Amino acid sequence: MIRRVPEEIIQLIATSYDNIRGIVVLKDNKITHENYFHEYNQNDTIHIASVTKSILSILIGIAIDKGFIKSLDQNVLDFFPDYQVKRREQVIQKVTVRHLLTMTAPYKFQSEPYTQVYSSEDWTK
Repeated sequence: MIRRVPEEIIQLIATSYDNIRGIVVLKDNKITHENYFHEYNQNDTIHIASVTKSILSILIGIAIDKGFIKSLDQNVLDFFPDYQVKRREQVIQKVTVRHLLTMTAPYKFQSEPYTQVYSSEDWTK
């Protein structure tokens, strides 16, 4: 049975947190609570910005705890044994899990990489 989020939380979000689009609570792989706010629904796509960094960090911690990843300083290419490094690809050989988590991979760029994604007509596909 899916229940609504308690009314006091709904009111708090409606009045103080206009950046929250929805809340879905899972327990035992089943949705127990589900609500959407500010005219959004479960079918809307939204830009989640840095939320994924927190979730990815949790998953990396679990992977380290379970031994799938040796450390944050492990080279990312260790996870892609079939990748053939091209002659001019020197930076990729130095990128670590830590670089990816802290968004500090040592690549040079001319502009923010997401600019092209958000300015394209099909960025949600």
